[in-house]
Amino acid sequence: MNYRIERDCRIQFPAPVREHHVQVRLAPWEDSAQALVSLDLSVSPDAIPVARYDGFGNLSHHFSVLDAHRALAFKLTAEVETRLANPFDYEAITPARERAWLADSLHQAPRLWDFVYHQGPLTPALPAEIGGQPLPAWRDDIPVLTQVQEASAWVHAFTAFDPAAASSVATLTALFDAGHGTAADLAHLLIAVLRGWGWPARFVSGYQDAAYFEPDDEAPPGTKPRPQTLHQWVEALIPGVGWRGFDPAFALVADDTYIRVAVGRDAGDVSPIRHTSKGTGETPELIESLSVTRLGESASAQVMGG
Repeated sequence: MNYRIERDCRIQFPAPVREHHVQVRLAPWEDSAQALVSLDLSVSPDAIPVARYDGFGNLSHHFSVLDAHRALAFKLTAEVETRLANPFDYEAITPARERAWLADSLHQAPRLWDFVYHQGPLTPALPAEIGGQPLPAWRDDIPVLTQVQEASAWVHAFTAFDPAAASSVATLTALFDAGHGTAADLAHLLIAVLRGWGWPARFVSGYQDAAYFEPDDEAPPGTKPRPQTLHQWVEALIPGVGWRGFDPAFALVADDTYIRVAVGRDAGDVSPIRHTSKGTGETPELIESLSVTRLGESASAQVMGG
C-alpha cells in the first residue's frame, strides 16, 4: 500500500519561553517491510531539523528555537510504501528448532537481550495468574507464531481496548484493576507475557490505515469516525523471518495497513514528542492532528497480484 501521512503539532505556552529544544519521533521507518518515499518537516518559528537515529534504529528529528516565543508549530508530511501484504508468507521452521534459532540469534545480536530481560512498571514480571485467570503458558510443541497469536487474543479478551481513554495507565496493576486500557496498555501486557516465556518482544508505535478509525458494523447509525491517532502494538521475533507485528487491541497480525514509526522496550523509549524550554514552567498545551490517507496499492503488490 501507499500512504500519505500529515501530522500537525502546535505547542502553545501561557507565557513566552526561550531556548526551546524539541525532539520528535514521527517519521516512518525504512526497511524491507516499508519504504519512505518522501519526507518533509517544517517548523515555525523557523528552525532547521537535524535527523538522527537513536539506539533502537528510530529516525528522530531535533530542532531548537532560541528566541522568545509563545507557540511552536511543526508539520510532518511523508509518503510511505508498505510491502507486508501477507505476514504469514515465509518459510517456517519446526517448533523443535525454534529455541535453537533464538539462541543463535541472541548470540549473533546480543542487543536483542534488551527485548527479553527488560522489566519495569509497564512490563513487569507477571504472576502465574491474573484475576483468577492463568496466563498463556509456553508450549514446546507449538510454533511461536501460533502461541503469540493466542497470547494476543488472550490479552484482547482479558482487557477491553478503550480508544476513548485519555492516556495510558501508569502500571499494569492499574490496568488489571480498570479492566480496560489504551492500545499501549494492551501492548505492554502482551510484551510482559512474551518476555515471561524468555522470548524477545518490543513495543511499536505507528500509523494505521484510516479504515481502522471508521465506525464498526455494530455502531449506531450516524456514528462519526474516531480522530486518527498514533497506534501501538507489539513485535515478536519469529524464527525464520524476523520481527512480526501483533496487535492485541484488535487481535490482529500486522500487515501492510500498519506503518511502523518507532520501536523500543516499552512506551518510554518511543515518546513521539519531547521538549524542554526556559520560561515560567507552566504546562503548555499540545494541539495535534493526524491524517493518514491511502493512495493505492504499492507497485510490488500490483506485480504480485498479476
